[in-house]
Amino acid sequence: MRSLAFRAGDPKMKRAPAKIPAVAMLTHFTRASTSATALDNLVTILKDGVIRGSSRMIRGARPAVCMFDVPISELRTILDRRNRRRYEPFGIAVDKRYAFTMGARPVIYLPWREAEKILAAEESWRVVSLEIDKTPPVDWSFEREWRVAGDLAFEPPLAAALVETWKDVDEIFERFDGRPPCAGVIPIAEMFATVA
Repeated sequence: MRSLAFRAGDPKMKRAPAKIPAVAMLTHFTRASTSATALDNLVTILKDGVIRGSSRMIRGARPAVCMFDVPISELRTILDRRNRRRYEPFGIAVDKRYAFTMGARPVIYLPWREAEKILAAEESWRVVSLEIDKTPPVDWSFEREWRVAGDLAFEPPLAAALVETWKDVDEIFERFDGRPPCAGVIPIAEMFATVA
């Protein structure tokens, strides 16, 4: 009978590398405000080179920048027309490694009561409520959200503008005299069309 024991480092027992999809960019989407369209807000982000933190939908007093760690095919779900009051298809994709060095981290999905017991109040900005036992359940984990406290400054080569259509691409180029301060401008409706 063969022994099931093995030695650490045994070349016959090598584990295959995990094939977990990784996203190289984190995406942040804007929306219209009372004084500007979502496209206007994206132009402001590009001009300033900064995504401004917000307190909207954030617990505690600390504003944060919210981003998604999702592949293109999943952005289609997040940007569904029924969700337009939260996000419009105008945003910016930032290099994930850069965002990480600037303090961006995955949020913590927890029930609020649990979060209050284990986290200091000043860290509550890191938590997104997860209340699966409620009716209806509260579960935003499909967004794979990341946050960074405060604002997130970026260098143009580390970011790409995301817009809805080719017409919007033209608009961005016109507003910046043909030289938008980013690595590129991508019409995401076209990307959705090419995703199987």
